[in-house]
Amino acid sequence: MQQDLNRRRFLGAAAGAGATIAAGGALAPAAGAHKGRGRHGRWGGRHGRTNHVPRDRRGIQLYTLRDAMTNQAEATSVLNALGRMGYTEVETAGHYGWTAKQFRSVLRRAGLRAVSGHDGPDSNLANANWKDAYEETLEYAAELGQKFTGFAWFPGPYDTATFQGLADRFNEAGALAKEYGLQFFYHNHDFEFTSKQPNGSPNYDLLLAETDEDLVMFELDLYWITYANENPLAYLTEHADRFFAYHVKDRVWKDRPNADDFEDAGPGRIDFPDIFAVGDDGPDKHFFIEHDQPLLSHPDLGTPKAQLTTAKVGIEFLQTVTWR
Repeated sequence: MQQDLNRRRFLGAAAGAGATIAAGGALAPAAGAHKGRGRHGRWGGRHGRTNHVPRDRRGIQLYTLRDAMTNQAEATSVLNALGRMGYTEVETAGHYGWTAKQFRSVLRRAGLRAVSGHDGPDSNLANANWKDAYEETLEYAAELGQKFTGFAWFPGPYDTATFQGLADRFNEAGALAKEYGLQFFYHNHDFEFTSKQPNGSPNYDLLLAETDEDLVMFELDLYWITYANENPLAYLTEHADRFFAYHVKDRVWKDRPNADDFEDAGPGRIDFPDIFAVGDDGPDKHFFIEHDQPLLSHPDLGTPKAQLTTAKVGIEFLQTVTWR
């Protein structure tokens, strides 16, 4: 029943998006309009509709486990646990003092690979020498075995001029990443949608419009886009070829008093099956579990154990979720 309610909410929002377009707004066609399209290059190939999360694309963003991975011994133990749980991929949020060769070896022994990383360039647009440090980052990522390298957050200001400057930097970063055999991407929060261009459309739309589709892809954080009251179905339809991955992060049904509404993947109010079904029309996706504050979901466990419990709930969800 809850999923049916969510389905109506999302599809109703998609219909509203169509009305917005007719009136000159930013969002576009009805779901399915791009069915069958998609780039079939290094990152854009498709194996057809899967209706489930393939084993080799079940991942987790390691930021979720940051308090359980405060040193190399803890990091090794957690990575081994993730492999035993059934994860096959991770997305990095730090390197724990390891060289790329050491980190890759630890991951391999755990049955994991680092396919992606939040390791983008300097967000300071006044820094004209950002490429030097970024090339070192890209060299590490390539040696680690990553396919994707991403820009995850910046402190503002969240105005259109800043987003235009970032779009230009992302195109440069994407071209540089390509020299190392990597695909650059951008990961959203809510502010890209809640901050607006002069025409009233979200600044996120500027990033999509002003970046080269061959150099810049996008990772869709499903929590933050819904938190911003935007519709992931509309974006996955309108820009089917631009999204390579999801952050699979849920929201509680009833807000917690004086606390954020992050939730483990599955039991919350986001209708993941409908989103994944629409996303099937684009490139093959990577599915990264993420939870910003696992202790909110498991308040009696203590922080490190809560984070590992969130990881276990997450892989069980990825192993069992299906869609049509």
